Amino acid sequence: MPRNHRHRIDRRALLALGLSAGVAVMAPMPVSAQDSGAFLKGETVRIYVGYSPGGGYDAYARMLAPHFEKRTGATVVVENRPGGQGLTALNQLVRVKPDGLTMMMLNGEGAVMSQLIKQAGVAYDMGTVSMLGRALIEQHVLIVGPNMPDDVKGLMGLKRKIKFSATGRTDNLGDYAAVTCEALKLDCQIITGYKGSKEAGLAVMNGEVDALAISEGSGVEYAQGGRAKLIATIGHQRSELAPNVGLLHEIVQLGPDQKWWLDFRLGIKAVGRSIVAPPGVPADRLQHLQRVWREIMTDPAVMAEGARTQRPLKYEEPGKSQQIVRDLLQTLPANKLNDVNEVLLKKYSS
Repeated sequence: MPRNHRHRIDRRALLALGLSAGVAVMAPMPVSAQDSGAFLKGETVRIYVGYSPGGGYDAYARMLAPHFEKRTGATVVVENRPGGQGLTALNQLVRVKPDGLTMMMLNGEGAVMSQLIKQAGVAYDMGTVSMLGRALIEQHVLIVGPNMPDDVKGLMGLKRKIKFSATGRTDNLGDYAAVTCEALKLDCQIITGYKGSKEAGLAVMNGEVDALAISEGSGVEYAQGGRAKLIATIGHQRSELAPNVGLLHEIVQLGPDQKWWLDFRLGIKAVGRSIVAPPGVPADRLQHLQRVWREIMTDPAVMAEGARTQRPLKYEEPGKSQQIVRDLLQTLPANKLNDVNEVLLKKYSS
């Protein structure tokens, strides 16, 4: 073989060897979970709450915030942004920069319901909001004031209008009250405008209104000390916090049309209290945030803390929650949607 040809082969071999060595040296190392969270270290993370301080959503956000700080090295600020039945904060969230530094402890049920009925002021699309994980799915309970009847049948026997408190029509208070009144065929008036669930609960305890449909944790808390009475669970299974309180559909025999209202509202329950971020969070940051929240909300120590403070955690993967949201927004027939709008927005208006 000619010498110059051997020389070309040698140079090619050396070049190939050098390139392969270079590839070996330059190949990216797997990114650890710690490295993927570098965008959080030393930064201020904001968690919006759509209600005033002292309510259930505020309590959950403040319980979980220190655990997020511990795992990420970020400083967490919980910001209460009440208004719009808890949805003003969500409207604001979807407009912020999707950098993974702003999140929200969301009333997911209320957000879906408001979008479903095309409520005025909705400026978000729950189908595009970045889901980080569901913190809780919880039962709702029916509480009444201390001077009201001790049971549901006694409530149904009243010959006057029954007043419920709520922050708005689709806030997890007003909509549950409306479907309860519709299912039981009660003569109701839902008084809206309370700043949060705490204020709505105080209205029952102080005798300003007669009743309230509210999450089990808050309902059990308000019923302590005899200032309110817990008379039914609005759900398909009993509350773990009040296992001796019967289910509404067990206490009262409901016809198919009446039962439809409870089933409709309880179908939305699966979205629960969710932690969300704006649409468009970069995939790597989104995955990291989802992983962090999963670790927090499934940590036995954090779950035990929640149980001690009557803030239980029942985590659900964000992918499943996102699919539930998309299904809910597409399945309600037009005629039923008209009925829902009438009952939730008009029939029991104060």
